[in-house]
Amino acid sequence: MDKVSFTSRIRLVPLNEFYNTTIQMGEKKFVKEPWTIKQSVLSDSAYTKDILDCSVCGLTDGEKVLLTHICPTNPKNNNFKLIENFISEKIDLSNKYLQGFLLGSKPNNINSPTSMNLFDKFVEFLNKYKIPFSQFKGGLFENHVAYSSKNDEWLIGNCVVSKNLKNIYKDKPEELFNRIFDKVEVSDLDEIVL
Repeated sequence: MDKVSFTSRIRLVPLNEFYNTTIQMGEKKFVKEPWTIKQSVLSDSAYTKDILDCSVCGLTDGEKVLLTHICPTNPKNNNFKLIENFISEKIDLSNKYLQGFLLGSKPNNINSPTSMNLFDKFVEFLNKYKIPFSQFKGGLFENHVAYSSKNDEWLIGNCVVSKNLKNIYKDKPEELFNRIFDKVEVSDLDEIVL
């Protein structure tokens, strides 16, 4: 575990930067529809796109990442215990190097009334196993997420982020994160950057 940096970077990036990075990862590292636990990816890097009311949970030890993208309107995702069991079969939840990342959910979404409940179940799950994690909840925009163990870095692709915004907020990236998401909590083991 020599390569573990203990501080993962989390960056908001424009969509073109997100796509340029993830195209190099390839299709096998893409968590795609219908966004059940079955499509999850365990690899050195992974990515997913089109996150609106869904919840994306990533768990990494700095060398591998398990990335899930769970849709709250898909009936196959109604039993969270099955999701928890799947995750515990794929990775060692007692690994002291394990860190989490959580993004998604839309409040008061009439088309997806269980969106926030699903996100909250992931929060309970991570707290239950005492896994430190950063969370980015809600917001009005579609997001895309990628993780690379090579850089120990999470990317959040968002249509609002541009070079101009990155320049405006370069000294205070937390202000831009707070403009995009309803709730931002960054783990002591992570740092947000632009």
